[in-house]
Amino acid sequence: MEEYSRTQMFPLHNAVASRNFDEVQRLVEGGHDVNELHYDRVTPLHMVDAQSIDNSTPLCDACAGGSLECVKLLLQQGASVNPQLLLSTPLHEAALRGHTQIVALLIQEGAKLNCNDLHYGTPLHAACSMQRPSISCIHYLLKSGASVNALKNHRTPLHLIAMNSKSEAATELLIAYGANVYLKDCSGCTPRNLAGPNSSMESILAAFERDPRPLTQWCRLAIRSHLGPRGVQMIDQLEAPTILTRFLQ
Repeated sequence: MEEYSRTQMFPLHNAVASRNFDEVQRLVEGGHDVNELHYDRVTPLHMVDAQSIDNSTPLCDACAGGSLECVKLLLQQGASVNPQLLLSTPLHEAALRGHTQIVALLIQEGAKLNCNDLHYGTPLHAACSMQRPSISCIHYLLKSGASVNALKNHRTPLHLIAMNSKSEAATELLIAYGANVYLKDCSGCTPRNLAGPNSSMESILAAFERDPRPLTQWCRLAIRSHLGPRGVQMIDQLEAPTILTRFLQ
C-alpha cells in the first residue's frame, strides 16, 4: 500500500525511474513540475539507474550510472561539471566505474582532473582503486594530464593498484606516465612491498628498479610536465609530425 501511495504521489519520479519516457513526456506536457521534490529532496532527474550519494547532483548520478546520453543532456542544460561542496565530483563517479566515454566528455567540458574528493583522492585514484580497473579510463586520465603521483593519505594511484587489483597493464601504464615506484605510504611501504612477493606486478616493479626508463622517456615526461594538464590536452592540435604528437601523448 505504501509503495502504491508513493507511485501515485510522485508519478513523474516513478516514470523516470522506470525509463518510461513516453509517460515522462505525457506527464510533463500535462503540467507536472520537472523540479518537484521527493520526500528526500530528490528531483525526477535524480531518478536514474545509479548509485547516488548524499547531496549529489543529477549529473553525478548520471555519471555513476553510465548514461552518456543523460550526461550530454544535463551538460547541454547547464549542469555544473565542477559542482561545489560535494563528497565526490561527476568525474570521480565516472572514473570510479570506468565509464571512459563519460570521463572524456567531462574533461572536454572542463572537469578538474586533479581535485581531491573526501574518500578516494583524485579521479585517477578512484579509477585505480577498483578490483577490475578500466585500463582505457586510466589511460585517458593520464594522457589528459592527471597527476600520476598525486597523494591521498600518502598513497599514489600505483599504491592503490598494488593494494587492490595488481593489474599488470595498469602498472606498466602508470610507470610509462612517470609513476614514482619508490614512494612510500604512511606505513613505509612502496608499491612493490604492497604487491607482495612472487606477483606479476612485483616482477614488473623489480625489473623497473633494475632498468629505469630511458632518457627519451624522461624528456617526454619533462615536456608533458612543462605543458601542464591544459597544454597536454592540446597536443593533438599541434602543427607537428604525427610521430611527435603520438610520442608526447
